[in-house]
Amino acid sequence: MSTSTGNLIRAIQTNDSMAFYGWLHVLRGTPDLDAGVAGDPGITPLAVAAVMYANVLKSDRHQAGRYAAMVAALLDAGANPLARIGEQFVVRRNHAGKLERRRVADGKTLAEVCEGVLAPAMQAWFARYTVDRMNTELHRHHPAFVQSPRRIAECA
Repeated sequence: MSTSTGNLIRAIQTNDSMAFYGWLHVLRGTPDLDAGVAGDPGITPLAVAAVMYANVLKSDRHQAGRYAAMVAALLDAGANPLARIGEQFVVRRNHAGKLERRRVADGKTLAEVCEGVLAPAMQAWFARYTVDRMNTELHRHHPAFVQSPRRIAECA
């Protein structure tokens, strides 16, 4: 984790908007935006903002709005919402003697950590993500498929 990433995470935790947007401008489009905390690579600035939003939503709507804006800004800056939290790897030698990285713990998705309470920008991102990447080949009709008027009426 770079110093800039740590400062961005601290700005999120203290809900300091000025520092947040300053550090976000520094990290925009860099790999450090998705760099995790040392020892737990899934704890990214986006993960911290999303968890803070989920925790504060019921108690303070005004503060939750600030965290929602931070989540939206992080997504616009290119943060990866698909990073897994708690994912662990070890480096071992394979049968050929080369070092390789193996996953030993899968971790959780951001939606699992937030227990399904996602900021509006995250919900919109996931909706867009699933629509853009949906496999349309599975949903096309076979060339021999005939759409009768009865079948159309059943679907409508």
